[in-house]
Amino acid sequence: MNSLLRSILRKFFFVLVLVLSATSLISCTSNGGAGEEKVAEYRLDILYGNIENYTGNDGQWLNIYQATSQSPTPVYVWAHGNGHTYRDAHLMYEPFIDVLRENGISVVSWESIKQMDENNYTAIMMDADIMFQWLKDNASFYNLDMSKVIVGGHSRGTIASWYLAQSGDPGILGIYYGDASGNLDDVNALFSQITASSPPIRMAYTQNKTTNDGQHDPNEGQKIIDLYRELGFSEEDSRLLEDQGYPSMVKLGFYSELLVFCQYVLGI
Repeated sequence: MNSLLRSILRKFFFVLVLVLSATSLISCTSNGGAGEEKVAEYRLDILYGNIENYTGNDGQWLNIYQATSQSPTPVYVWAHGNGHTYRDAHLMYEPFIDVLRENGISVVSWESIKQMDENNYTAIMMDADIMFQWLKDNASFYNLDMSKVIVGGHSRGTIASWYLAQSGDPGILGIYYGDASGNLDDVNALFSQITASSPPIRMAYTQNKTTNDGQHDPNEGQKIIDLYRELGFSEEDSRLLEDQGYPSMVKLGFYSELLVFCQYVLGI
């Protein structure tokens, strides 16, 4: 009886090992074979410059949220608001990341100086250029198509990325900002960057022109839209969005129109 039991147990464990091995093979997706899809994954805390900080405060870091694709993917390059950290794109704003990734668009969240003020505008804007060049240099490894870029940001992030967005880089096809900072119009004459060749834009706000917090004021965003219209841009290429709500881990808020806009400028 003991011999029979031992025989049964040996067979049971042999089958169990086979099942576990098969499961392990199924869960290991290839990441680079010809004709195979690149794995969709999160790549966090990547150093794009030489200022290291592992606490999430001030440092030249970025996160890459890759979409699954056989070919290089378009990318939304996003800068966070004041007081947040480079981790917030992974935690607080995950819904908009997932929506884009599920539709074949990767997301990059980049970190510079955590708290922006009048003393560090220039330093943060310069970091945007360093970050963008790093993405170009490493695009192949992360399966990114740098000829199909949408630049974005929240509050502080709109100033941080403004010069980059308006740089005239041929790969930047659109701009999508949420709750643009009210002083976007008086930092280093940012308005002068808008030209007839500027990318299409969306200025999306939590509140409206009558009721807002004074700092994230759609009336200020309207000034940018007006400049676009004066240069001949259509409503489709220069639109203000009001009463969008604030984004969270469960709702898109002012990112509700982001996917539609990305698909519009990407022609998909």
